[in-house]
Amino acid sequence: MVETQPPQPIAEAALAAVKAELASADIPSDVARRVLGVVHAALAEERHFLTKLVDSLPVGLYAVDREYRVQAWNRKRESGMQGIARGDALGKTIFEILHRQPAESLKHEIDRVFGTGELEQFETESRASGDVRTYRISKIPMQLHEGDDVTHVITIGEDITEWKEALQRVAQAEKMAAIGQLAAGVMHEINNPLATISACAESLTLELGELEYLKFIDAEVERCKRIIDGLLDFSRKRSVAKEAVDVNATVERTLFLLSHHARFKRVSVTRDLCVPVTVKANADQLIQVLMALLLNAADATEKNGQAAKVMVRTSVASATKDVVIEIVDNGVGIARGEVGKLFEPFYTTKPPGRGTGLGLSICYGLVADHGGRLEVESTPGSGSTFRVVLPMEPVV
Repeated sequence: MVETQPPQPIAEAALAAVKAELASADIPSDVARRVLGVVHAALAEERHFLTKLVDSLPVGLYAVDREYRVQAWNRKRESGMQGIARGDALGKTIFEILHRQPAESLKHEIDRVFGTGELEQFETESRASGDVRTYRISKIPMQLHEGDDVTHVITIGEDITEWKEALQRVAQAEKMAAIGQLAAGVMHEINNPLATISACAESLTLELGELEYLKFIDAEVERCKRIIDGLLDFSRKRSVAKEAVDVNATVERTLFLLSHHARFKRVSVTRDLCVPVTVKANADQLIQVLMALLLNAADATEKNGQAAKVMVRTSVASATKDVVIEIVDNGVGIARGEVGKLFEPFYTTKPPGRGTGLGLSICYGLVADHGGRLEVESTPGSGSTFRVVLPMEPVV
């Protein structure tokens, strides 16, 4: 299929200049036609190459002139739900084409680059595809000739969602490692004075009887010990044995154990399990992770005023072949600003007395120790999805 080429004022100007030179040189018309044909073919080939080059970029790109008319529009800008065909874009003002951003705001961005001649970059989020995606927008000044004022502004939109998520995972892993080192360094030392306090409280109880204050001291010492044990469990290197574990069977085992749990009795659970798949894991630790996530899901559904529902879904990612275990609830959801803090030790959205804030941190560490990752997606008022992603155990 032959592509319809957009107007090329620069190429046309070049051809006009060649024609004028040939006419002034008094060259025979048949020779002039052949020269013009060669020049025209060369310009067409170069134009085709540049078009293909720009179309091959994995980013959306367009360029406007000082009248805000579109002079370039690459293939990536044609794709997706919000795509616009190149033929419908070229020659029109950018305000006739892009409507998601107010015209005055877009004009201000373009004018700033025309005025300063400097690169402008910023990040923005969009729900145009349904999910929240993060884009880096670059507005680049362009001069057709050295020394000229800025003649065009090139805009490049790059989807950096996965890159941002990868950075966040690296930052989270580094944070967890630092906290783990801190915990390992000080928790043993804290245990010593706690043991002394506990022994003194016990001695006073034997001497004075069970006084209310002594009960408080003993209870608080025990609570401190539980927190320390959780931190030590989170921080210490785990060298447990791992073997091929059936994921669906592990999910069923976890749900069976929870069926006797008071907090889970009111929850309606549905399953959406894929074909049997295995991962290399420690079954007990995998159950520990799933149980913690399911209990959190049950807690999240307490405050939504609806029937508590939780879905457990297993699948295999088509691109990576990783095994994915999703726990989806219809709870109150989590504010976007809190999502990034969920796996930090001591951070919790539960009311005082309902948790130490160590459960998800420990889950995060256990999943990472299995070569996987723990992810979360949540929309306030619409529930949350916690996702355990683990490498598939190959069938031998």
